[in-house]
Amino acid sequence: MQTVLIIDRNPSLAEALAAQLSVPGERMCMGSASDNPIARIREAEVDLVILDPCDLEEDLEQFCTTLLNGSGKPRLLSYSFTVSRPAIQEALAAGFHGCMSKYSTLIQLEAAIAAVLGGGVYFDPRFAELLWPAQNKLPDDVLSLREKEVLVRTAKGLASKQIAMDLDISAKTVETYKARAVQKLGLSDRSKVFDYALEQGWIN
Repeated sequence: MQTVLIIDRNPSLAEALAAQLSVPGERMCMGSASDNPIARIREAEVDLVILDPCDLEEDLEQFCTTLLNGSGKPRLLSYSFTVSRPAIQEALAAGFHGCMSKYSTLIQLEAAIAAVLGGGVYFDPRFAELLWPAQNKLPDDVLSLREKEVLVRTAKGLASKQIAMDLDISAKTVETYKARAVQKLGLSDRSKVFDYALEQGWIN
């Protein structure tokens, strides 16, 4: 089972989010206060840590260096009201695997958690617009291979059942990959998916 620790200066918020984001048998989320975060992270031995860099009392890069030099190397996801290019740059330089605004929906948070735990990165639309204005080409590792495969087929107009048959997965799994991909890229409908795929050179 994968484990996630949500750290926030408001522990009640962290615990409430953890309760809503846990998936029985698949993912256990825990909430914690933001005091002495490194000790809390090491004690919990988690796969993913979600925290607000603004809550830290020390330099973000130093925090990450200290954390990742210890036993276990959890993946890191920023969760903050501060949405700015410097905030993204600082988080990425420190070793974070994505940035989420605290205005994000639960669905977006779920997609982010799944993406980062799956080895990818995730930026909600507010951060993505700052990183890649006008939907310029994104780094290749923003989407997983499966997410890209599903998105390309969706852009070509294939139905979920056909995509599922092509990739030998369930239609429900297709919808999950599709939801993650469009959330990562900030795409609102199928026409935007088509435009994006065309711009990336995935279809002719």
